Amino acid sequence: MHVWFGTVIRAAPVQRGGSLVKLDWDSKQVVREVPIVPSEPALDHDPNERGNVRGCRGIQVVGDEVVAADYHTLQIFDHDLNPVRRLSHGQMVGLHEIQAVDGSMWVTATTLDAALRFDMASGALEAEYWPREMPAFQQALDVEPLPVDKQADNRAAYLAGETFRGPSHLHLNAVCEFRDETYALFHSKCAVANLSRGTIVIRDKHLKHAHNLIIEEPGVAWINDTRRTVVRRYDLATGQQQRAYEIRRMKGIKPLLLRSAARAMRETGPAFFSSKRKATARPLYLRGLALHGDLIFAGFSPATIFCIDRHSGKLVDAYFHSDDARDCIHGLAVSD
Repeated sequence: MHVWFGTVIRAAPVQRGGSLVKLDWDSKQVVREVPIVPSEPALDHDPNERGNVRGCRGIQVVGDEVVAADYHTLQIFDHDLNPVRRLSHGQMVGLHEIQAVDGSMWVTATTLDAALRFDMASGALEAEYWPREMPAFQQALDVEPLPVDKQADNRAAYLAGETFRGPSHLHLNAVCEFRDETYALFHSKCAVANLSRGTIVIRDKHLKHAHNLIIEEPGVAWINDTRRTVVRRYDLATGQQQRAYEIRRMKGIKPLLLRSAARAMRETGPAFFSSKRKATARPLYLRGLALHGDLIFAGFSPATIFCIDRHSGKLVDAYFHSDDARDCIHGLAVSD
């Protein structure tokens, strides 16, 4: 079994801001690691050192290809991580999670609060949702549209937070097509929405700052509660939580937390205790989620992947890639 994961390195130069890794899970050996750097256009002038344009976001394994998102491009590799081709678009801005569906790819343009679907063969934009422009969500969530020139190339236009952040920003960071309908996670609004119907299907305060959304039969939604380091499972029909996998309470987590916190304090000194600290990521910041049979794979900082039995809720195995709290897992996929 192989685990494919992407890293984001906080405060690193953009050229060394993260990578895509192929890991042999059984041996815990890195098969290959390649840097993921946004180019065409290059964004070395990024003003936000916490992450922003750095590193590798959503990952999907599709046939004999591996698709990895950077800030504005889908980088496509073979299984040996040799580059094959690239796909980008003027509205691919701040990509986060992606989902492959029947020869197409859904991407989240998180900066613009948009969900976009592209044909992977031609690169054509096939479908798009701009929920801040949809009256149903404007009313339900009290949001206003973000002024976006959709005919322009916006990939380098929204690097500064003040250009898009505000009370209406949804932080749409995950998209999932299920039973021919499209769903999205709005983490700033603690909500999962059915974009096809214009409805809110899950509301939960624990989804503030959440990442990742996977929906599977018989209508079960899996979401990372990022700051609490909990994988939550919801019933899609009722919106009610069915189960919570509390990773902080699992064996081996406390020593990891203490070790990463000690390193962070050495790096930042008294600033570690400030709510305004930015350079060092939060220890146990949960991001990256994949399901494989009876197993749940989740990633967090410092770059670590845990494997959990979905039935017993017990830890099965783990891989520690780094003990530097700035080195964070983002994208995650699993294949045989």
